Amino acid sequence: MPTRLAAGRKGNTGPKKEVDKKSKDLKNKANERKPSESIGAAALFAAQEMQGGEAILTNIQMPEWLELVLAVTRISELQINIQQEREARAKDTYQNKYAESFRLVSSIRFEMFIAMLILFNCVLIGLEASWPDDAANGVFEAIEHFFVAIFFLEWCLRIRAFGWVWVFELPNAADTFLVFGTGVLPKWIFEPMGVEVGGSLRILTVLRALRLVRIVRTVRLMPQFKELWMLIQGLVQSARPLVWTAVIALMILYIFGIAATELVGRRELFSEDEQAQELFGDPLRSMFTLFQLMTMDTWGYNIARPIMQKDWWMCLFFVVFIMIGVFVFWNLITAIVVENAMNIANEDTQQKAKDVEASKKQELKVLSDLFLQIDADGSGELSTQEFFGALQLPQVQQLLDLLELKPEEMSEVWYALDDGDGVLTVKEFTTGLRRMKGLAKAKDISDILKRLRHASLRHTEIRAQVDRFSHTLGALEHDVARIQMDTGEVLGLFQEMYHRLEAHCHKEEAEDHRLALKRARQRSIDEAEVEAARAAGEAWAQDKDDDDDEDL
Repeated sequence: MPTRLAAGRKGNTGPKKEVDKKSKDLKNKANERKPSESIGAAALFAAQEMQGGEAILTNIQMPEWLELVLAVTRISELQINIQQEREARAKDTYQNKYAESFRLVSSIRFEMFIAMLILFNCVLIGLEASWPDDAANGVFEAIEHFFVAIFFLEWCLRIRAFGWVWVFELPNAADTFLVFGTGVLPKWIFEPMGVEVGGSLRILTVLRALRLVRIVRTVRLMPQFKELWMLIQGLVQSARPLVWTAVIALMILYIFGIAATELVGRRELFSEDEQAQELFGDPLRSMFTLFQLMTMDTWGYNIARPIMQKDWWMCLFFVVFIMIGVFVFWNLITAIVVENAMNIANEDTQQKAKDVEASKKQELKVLSDLFLQIDADGSGELSTQEFFGALQLPQVQQLLDLLELKPEEMSEVWYALDDGDGVLTVKEFTTGLRRMKGLAKAKDISDILKRLRHASLRHTEIRAQVDRFSHTLGALEHDVARIQMDTGEVLGLFQEMYHRLEAHCHKEEAEDHRLALKRARQRSIDEAEVEAARAAGEAWAQDKDDDDDEDL
């Protein structure tokens, strides 16, 4: 491609090198980003990609020559800036400078207010077109300026809230065209300059009603707008099948139109028939006549029967065309449209589930961040002091207002969130507060009923266990009483044995004492006898000694 460009410029390589260098720089700048975030140096318009339900300009693969054109015109660099701005705004740390404007234009009430103004404006446009004279033109002109001012103010508020990249989303770009093309430019610029606004531009003001589509999309998840949103989506999504329907219908009409021209328009039999020549004189007339035949509009008496009166075999041609062009073709289109509508319903259900899941994740993230702010010691658990001490924080007060709770009710909230261990974990805090938000839903009531049934079953089981324990304790008491009675009998036996042993011991002691006294007396007697015997022996010995002495 650069070679062809150089040849086209007759060898002037200077601009070529400069352009190639600029394109290369932009490509390198884009490639420095993460692969998943790379937008390419040469993407201008996106295929429609749904991000948050909006079709935006995103990256697609472009031919090299188109990349070069975009690089020269610096449009690709603009797209890089748009993507960077979107990514910056998508970060969790992004702080919107105009948070109040963002909350205002994002609210359902604001969208419904703008919708009512658009409807009222469309009604006034119809009244102005049907007014019999020009007497009230001044009033309608003043009202028109009022609506232009309101819609321009709305556009400014959205730019202030969502940033300049808001314009580069396809629905918002169309909205901008309607605000400026049908209001600001003709009323505030062209008319003061003396430029006469044509009737065709005036008719475009009716297109403001198309802005209702964007508003309906905002409230699509509300049950009362579900059918309306499905109808609008069906019309939008049927655009591509409608194009291919027109192509196929044109092919069918072209083929059968040529055949009808040959069979009717150019035959000698119908050369003098003015009606036949008017209907099938040339291919274009034949195609239009067959289109009327496809719609089944008075085809029998005005088209088919006059031809069949002169050539009965032409009925086969009309029957074949009706079989193909009406029965098969239209039923096939109906089936495609019905299938498309069913797919839209399924996609809408999936999108609703995704939105609910995204909202749940966002709420959990906000509550988790609030938990980390309240958790002063960083333990990962909230104590009673930390929980009640954080009631003065602005974030907690906003959360209380959202939950419609009063500070004096927080003690009940604590006991509702706590599972009995005296501290709150992240899961208990976030899940509990999410369930307290809004009215009780069927899911919450079902969960409560399930918990109550589980608690009732547990209560029944515990009561049965208590009854079993009570029966067991009764049996144990009976056994203890019997053991106590047996123990009393044993104690009585032991006492009787003790008394008997004690009496026996006393008797034995008395007997021992008596025996001891007896032995003592016997010992005394024995000692006396021994002493007497000793004395007698001594006396005998003395007597003997005396006798011996006398003998000497």
